[in-house]
Amino acid sequence: MVALVAIQMRTTLEDYQSEQRLTARIDALVARAKQQSRPATQVLVVLPEDVGLGMLFLDDYGAVKGCRSIYEAAKELFQRYAEPVGRLVQTYQVPPIRALLLVLGEKLESRYRRLFSRMARKHRVTLVAGSAPLPDSRHRTEVYNTCYVFDPQGRLILQQRKVHLIPLEGQEGMHLSAGRVEDLRAVDTPVGRLGVAICLDAFHADVIETLVRQGARLIAQPSFNPLPWTPEQAESWKASLWQACQRYPDVVGINPMMVGKLFDDVVMEGRSSIVAHASRTHDQSGYLAQAKSATEEEILVTLMPREATR
Repeated sequence: MVALVAIQMRTTLEDYQSEQRLTARIDALVARAKQQSRPATQVLVVLPEDVGLGMLFLDDYGAVKGCRSIYEAAKELFQRYAEPVGRLVQTYQVPPIRALLLVLGEKLESRYRRLFSRMARKHRVTLVAGSAPLPDSRHRTEVYNTCYVFDPQGRLILQQRKVHLIPLEGQEGMHLSAGRVEDLRAVDTPVGRLGVAICLDAFHADVIETLVRQGARLIAQPSFNPLPWTPEQAESWKASLWQACQRYPDVVGINPMMVGKLFDDVVMEGRSSIVAHASRTHDQSGYLAQAKSATEEEILVTLMPREATR
């Protein structure tokens, strides 16, 4: 028996007061997920997109905790890191916001890798660690929305970059770089062959088809929806993993949503789900599990025979 887990994490800026507080928060969530997965021998835990975004503030929490908007917080960080940001803008002609992400990114990457590697190893789970805005170690000026996946020994087994960016991630906001479809890959895990489609990527056939061609039987869709969860929004979400599973009956999808608030203008809502072909669900709905709320923290668990994910 294997367990598929989607953690609908309700986050606040206070979760990112310090590494110690964030570590305790993630530790408690993964421990609950593991406990609820009994008696499964192998467990896949998927965290929401941008769980690493707030880690940008770990060294500057005192400066941003009173900010009402993400723009106020960015202004505080620009003032604190004006010199290195200015050098990068001048040297590489990158937008200031990307320069700020590059300045903060090296420490963010090591912290993100260390935290989630430790959690996977401690709880002996395969862990899809949501995502974080991480720099490219080979190209000095690129920053991607990147998901790391760790095996139960804490080893990094997949680095996946988001291919299709929303406007706030692109030229209208963070100036992130887009990943390439040709770099997508599926990997073998103790739970089954796994692919990752970060949020909007799961709405795009090129991403899903690439992962399915590589033999993915499990597709994780870490998500962060910065919009109210209206009935229209909920219906539109079916065009992602739910629709993919109806087209590819062998695939099971795990879609955790981030909920809560970082600032007054960064509010997240969404109902997490674990989906499959309608014929594989007891009520023919295509949902193996679905969160009760679009605003509260929940942990969804689905137990399946090992052969169902291989």
